[in-house]
Amino acid sequence: MKCHACGQDNADSALFCTACRRPLVAPTKLPTRLEPLAATAVPSVPAMPAPTPPAPAPGDLGGHNRYAPPETGVPGRASRLGDPSEVLTDEDARAAVIGDSNTVYYLGRFDRIAHGESGGWNWPAFLVTWYWMLYRKMWVPALLYFVAPYFVMALLFGVAAASPAVGAVLWLAWVAAWLIGPGLLANGWYYGHVRRKIRDVRARGGSKDQIVTRLEAAGGTSSVAVIVVAVLCVLVVPGMLAAIALPAYQTYTVKAKVADAILESTAVATVAGRQFEATGQYPTDIDRIAQQVPQQSKYVRGFEIDGLSGTITVRIQATPSIDGSIRLTPYVDDQRHVTWSCSTTDLLRYVPKSCRG
Repeated sequence: MKCHACGQDNADSALFCTACRRPLVAPTKLPTRLEPLAATAVPSVPAMPAPTPPAPAPGDLGGHNRYAPPETGVPGRASRLGDPSEVLTDEDARAAVIGDSNTVYYLGRFDRIAHGESGGWNWPAFLVTWYWMLYRKMWVPALLYFVAPYFVMALLFGVAAASPAVGAVLWLAWVAAWLIGPGLLANGWYYGHVRRKIRDVRARGGSKDQIVTRLEAAGGTSSVAVIVVAVLCVLVVPGMLAAIALPAYQTYTVKAKVADAILESTAVATVAGRQFEATGQYPTDIDRIAQQVPQQSKYVRGFEIDGLSGTITVRIQATPSIDGSIRLTPYVDDQRHVTWSCSTTDLLRYVPKSCRG
């Protein structure tokens, strides 16, 4: 019995093919069909045998030679190495690392640097160097820029201690380089940073799309600078406002306390002036008068009066650390009417203008 799958001849009693091990099916006898007799007999033409396909070459699997170079792949499939669209140019790689922010500007600067020209001036790097480095994901330069001044200043202080003249010159040179250097060299620094990113990503290999995706992930811009600025605004700005507002508030409260003490002092001086107008003498019991006036102030620590000139000295303590005194000097006119003037030497910052004469 002949195997229909591989053509192997087997015994009539065999159930499976001895070559391919497939089950053997005995041919069934088809029923005959009565055909009408043809008028004329047509001679039969023998069929042409089918051409035998050539044997596959060693290593050829399914019509594809696995030992062939990539350029000779399966027909109809484009080769990556032969497709010009799959070649990643330097400009495309740089644009992927730069990202969407100022891409045209930096591509132009990088092209100049690649041709041996100057990278030009970079205003963001000049004005906010550290934040610009964080924004461009230049982590190591940003760390060095943040830490380097402390070591340089320590070195300059040591040099200045040994030789003030040399220390002053080096200090000026350092300040000039620190302020102007980033603006001049930033584009070159960034160009070197971009080249290193491209070199590292290309060394890993992959298709054009994979390389571009990795470059975009490694490059671009970062929001760390924005976060740092926001944190500084949250922490530093309130501190700066407090440093400005707190002394102003303290000064305001001290002025209010001193004004309250001056109000009682003026009331006491008015009573003393009326007594002089009535008797021609100033009172000697000034403390008794101070206890009788309605305007009492807890910031007045005592009164003293000169019986001859009538000058009243008032001791004031606004806070535990701020105290002083004011003097109320009488002026008597021809009708023996008394007016008072106020002066001080140790509370000038807190007394009103009328008490600074």
